[in-house]
Order: sequence, then structure tokens, then C-alpha cells
Amino acid sequence: MVLSIDGLDWRYIRDADKLKLKIPNIRRLLAHSEYADGVIGVWPTVTWPSHTAIITGARPDQSGILNNGRGTLDPALSYWSANKLKVQTLWQCAGDHGLTTAAVTWPVTMEAKINWNLPEVFIRRNGGSMDLDSVEKYGTPGLVDEITRAYPSFSQQWVDDRTRALATLYLLKHKQPDLILTHFVDLDSEAHDQGPFDTNANAILERTDELIGDLTRALPHNYDFALVSDHGFERIDRVANMKVEAVAAGLPGDIEPMGGIVVTRDQAVANWLRGQSGKPDSDIGREIPHNELIQYAPKLADAVAAFEPADHVLFYGSNATGPAHAAPPEKGDHGFWPLRRDYRSVFLLSGPGVRPGNIGPVEMISLEDKLAAPLGLKCPKPD
Repeated sequence: MVLSIDGLDWRYIRDADKLKLKIPNIRRLLAHSEYADGVIGVWPTVTWPSHTAIITGARPDQSGILNNGRGTLDPALSYWSANKLKVQTLWQCAGDHGLTTAAVTWPVTMEAKINWNLPEVFIRRNGGSMDLDSVEKYGTPGLVDEITRAYPSFSQQWVDDRTRALATLYLLKHKQPDLILTHFVDLDSEAHDQGPFDTNANAILERTDELIGDLTRALPHNYDFALVSDHGFERIDRVANMKVEAVAAGLPGDIEPMGGIVVTRDQAVANWLRGQSGKPDSDIGREIPHNELIQYAPKLADAVAAFEPADHVLFYGSNATGPAHAAPPEKGDHGFWPLRRDYRSVFLLSGPGVRPGNIGPVEMISLEDKLAAPLGLKCPKPD
């Protein structure tokens, strides 16, 4: 079983004592798991590309999943459908070897060849919840009715982490798939609204820990259990319009804010950004070395320079008008550069034959191999 907690930054676990978190089930897992000292993500560090990287071992430019699913549910128009994938997934690898599979709101699983599937699809959202009507429409026929007969409260309007856990419990008890992928979303939603590592997000994580306890108690004895997440999280205090700032500095040349980084293909702009980097009250943080840039974002190879934002700053600006700074639309966000200091996701693996211990930092694209190993699989990798 693979459980992903969206937005579970490694610091929630690493600094649990400092944050005074009551997460006994995660702490118990940590003590009995092989675990990473933080997972270095892929670019962009957003939900759907990251989840795809976890179960394909491929960067987004290789997998074809470049952003989150959004807009109309027409599979041809967004990243909703598994048919958009350009590489093989762990569930496909398992299926090719005669194993059964299940998924509960895992991204990019609409139209996937999964035995028991409740895909992540929605016409309407309510925080981290999605409308059950959409999930049922595109899920395995009859599966929602089966779960509802076992757990009548499952059929509420919204699919939230409580009902995701009920669906997972049903699959574990009644189907026992060889591989099950479950995606919890409520922590990510709360961290966007209220900021990470604070009272409200911490409370959601403590509630999530209770659900993890329910799942691990129901886990058949021969199952391995993996806890993963898709990206880290940062508190946002302000957003900076870099196009406005560049024009004010007399540099109307090429500058491309991309949320967690700013990129330029203009040498004069690059020199100006270098001059701002690291100054007190500057919006500009670390310059990303070019070899690092092309390792994680090959499509940005033509950039002259790229920079991270300063702490608690997010870049924006599609045009050079408006204020240079503004209050953030959300108190927390992700989408930062994968090697940003302390910005890491999570990997824990426990179960029969797993040797507990800290394996140090790992790359997200290495996780598919670690998830395939308990199934006795070695899945193909992209060229």
C-alpha cells in the first residue's frame, strides 16, 4: 500500500517535537521504516507531476504530465486521463505481471487500467474535497455502491480524507489488491489557506494521523506500507511582480516569473538579478547553478540565469503593470525549486523484510524502484 499525504513537508516529521505534533501513528511508522532524510522533488513541485514521478521514475518532461489537472473533464483537454502518460506507471507494471491494482483519488488515473479505481476527478471542489458524482462517473462501475453498502456515510457529497480512508479500508478488507495507491488531500488544502506548520495545518495532520492508524490496523499482515508525499510547503508573506520591478530598474527585457523561480534569457536582466540576490529585504534569493537548472528542468536550458525567491516570497507577474508587491492570495504555497533549502517531501517504507533506518536524502524519481521492490518487480525506466 502506498499512501500519499499531499503537502506533507518532511519538516512536519523531522521537527515533530518542536511543532508539538501528536502523530503517534506516523512516529510508530518512522521507528519501523526505511526512511529518507527528505525527498528531493521534480520540477515543477506541484501535485500531479510529482505523483506521476513517484510511480513512474520519470521527470515531468519525460512523463508528459506538466501540471495539475484542471478545467473541463474532457480527457483530451487536460492531464486528467492516464492516456496522457508517455511512460509506464507502477500500476501498469504490476498489471503486466498479473497483479491486481487499486487507486483512491490518485492523480492521472481517469481511464487508467486499474482493477478498482476511484480516480482524482472533479467538477466541483470544496477545499481538498472533490464531488463524489464526478469520482463515481469515472470510477470503476459499481464500486461506490459497494463501498456505501459497507460504510453508509461514504456517500456524502464530498470525497474528503475521511471517505478516502473508508474506500481504502473497503478495498483492503474485501479486494486485497496487490498494489493500492491512496491520495489524501486535506493537509495541502489547509496549508494553502492557513499556512504550513501552524495551528490549523497541524490539526489536520493530527487528524490524518488518526486515519493512518485506522489503515495500518486494517492492513493485512503480509502488506508493505509506504508513506509518501508530493512536495514541501512554505509560508508566503508577499508576492513580488518581477516584471514591474525590472521595468522600474530600467530593464524591460526578458524576465519570466514562474512562482517558485524567476528565469531570464537577457544578460542585462541576469546581472541586475545577481545584484539583488541575497540583499536585505530583496525578493531575490539564491541563483540556481546552470547545471542544476538543466538537471531538473531541461526545457529551461536556454536561460541565461534563474533565481529562487527570498524566504516567504513568491514570484508572479504576467505583465509589467500594477504594484511591485502584494499580499499573497494564500498563506502557504509550493511550486518552489526542488533543491530549495529544507523544502523536501517524505518517503517511509515498512513491512516484512524492510530494514529500518535513515537512508539519507533521495530523489523522487528513485521512489518507483523502492515501491516496486516489495512486489518483486523491476519496472522499465524512460530513456
